[in-house]
This record gives sequence, C-alpha cells and structure tokens, in this order.
Amino acid sequence: MHELELTQLNKTYKDKTAVQNVNVRLGHGIYGLLGENGAGKTTLMRMLCGILKPTQGTILCDGIPIRQMGGEYRKLLGYLPQDFGYYGDFSALRFLNYMAALKALPAEYAKDRIAELLEIVDLTQVKKQKLKTFSGGMLRRIGIAQALLNDPEILILDEPTSGLDPGERVRFRNIISSLGRNRTIILSTHIVSDVEYIADQIMIMKNGQLIQTGEEARIVEAASGYVWKCTVPADRAEEFTRRYIISNLRNQSDKVELRIISGTKPTEDSAPLTATLEDAYLYFTKVDNLSANQSRQISHTAQ
Repeated sequence: MHELELTQLNKTYKDKTAVQNVNVRLGHGIYGLLGENGAGKTTLMRMLCGILKPTQGTILCDGIPIRQMGGEYRKLLGYLPQDFGYYGDFSALRFLNYMAALKALPAEYAKDRIAELLEIVDLTQVKKQKLKTFSGGMLRRIGIAQALLNDPEILILDEPTSGLDPGERVRFRNIISSLGRNRTIILSTHIVSDVEYIADQIMIMKNGQLIQTGEEARIVEAASGYVWKCTVPADRAEEFTRRYIISNLRNQSDKVELRIISGTKPTEDSAPLTATLEDAYLYFTKVDNLSANQSRQISHTAQ
C-alpha cells in the first residue's frame, strides 16, 4: 500500500489563495473530501494528480516527491475529473481502447481489462453504443472505467456524482465502495450522502483549508449538543432562517418544523437532536453565519 503525505501545501493565483496550509497523510481506504463549490477541492485534487504545481509545500508518495517520480507516479494513479471529456461519436468500447492506448497499456492486457471493467460498471450490454447516446450516469461509469484501466492503487475522483439522479448516485457509491478494499480513493463532493456510508475518513474543506479530518463518528460528535428541533408559526419561518443555520424545514399546516444548528437553544420548547454528518458539515462550514457568541462556543468545542 502507498501513502501520500501533503505538507504545508499552498496554491495561490495572483491575489487569491485557493489552497492554504494543507497537512494530511492519506493511506489505504476511502477518503471523502467535503466542501462547498469554491472551497478549493478541485485545486487540491489537481495538485494530487500532478496537473498543477503547488505554489508552496510538498506532496510525497512513500516519501518521494511526486514530481520527482514522474511516470512511476502516474502508473499508480487513476483520475476522474469533474468535467470528464469524451468523444461522443466513439462507442464505449472504442473509447476505452483509445484511452488504453494513450496509457500505453499492452494490447492483450487492455482487451481483458476493458471487458472486466465494462462488467464492473454494468455497461457490457451497451459497449457498442455511441457515448453521445449515454445518460449522465452511464458517462460517469465510463469515466470510472477509464480511470481504472491501469488498475491504479491511488484513485482520485472529483465530484463524480455531479448531475446524477438518486438511483445512479446509489449505483455509483456502490461501485466506489467495492473498489476501496485494496487501494487509496479520494472522492471530493459537496453532497454529504455521497460519502456518508462509504468513506473511512472524512475531510472537510473550507476557504482552501482542511478544517476537519477524521472518522465520521468523531466529526459528528463535535456537533453534538448543537442540533435542535423546534416548531414555529409559518409567518416566523423566514426570521429563523436569517438567524440560524437550518438543515431541514418541513411545513405543517400553519406551522413549520425546523432542524436548527445553533450554539444556544433557539426557543424555549426546542428539543435536542442527535447530530448527523450533514449537521456536522453545516456546523463547520457555515460557522461564519453564527453569532459571535455561538462561534466562540463551537470553536472551543471543536478543538
């Protein structure tokens, strides 16, 4: 198994810092990288793939800088970018053969590997259809197949379920889960459910920084005591959405039931709730929207 080590990693574009002071070790297993759009996830992924050069800091693979490894590192790597490019007039089979040739894979190996991967992503029956006829979910599955052609030990997936319907999202999660048994997988997303059930480690990114890294249970525990349920008149719902972080809202005739993340009890009759990963994600990424007093309480608890 291989280990990636990121030390004081920074990436700056003119007057904007996209990634700042990232320090983390990544070993075997599935890592779910959560963050809002613009948090720096894609920049971090592209540096991990060697596409972008860090402004400062190092990325090591087994103690060796990845840029020094060159082709040896690329042999270990599989990558599915957020914007997956493909040739619409190519069939699935032709496209995978084309990608195998670009990766300089031996022809006999490529033939067997492509057949295996088409089975894994459940596209064998449509392998001769043109990609322009594929649904979004089918295209993401072809994207996974091309990323796995060289049987990579490090698999990097950037927003892999973007645009998928719920059924395709579940199917995609199951594929990723089965692949995580014997490799390192880093999956970035802003959708909590994409990683909630399959990630061994959760990483939360905000404003270019990794603000939390650890097992789901530990991260959820940090939000314990800050999740409430209360019911308010419908005409007061907007007031509460301005004052608090609302993770769920349900209409009930002339009243509204709210799930609120707050450092203080929102109303006299508010009841505490058990925190979920989605609550914890909002708790960490939306903390700037809390009052100063709530922010101090949360920061103290998270340390």
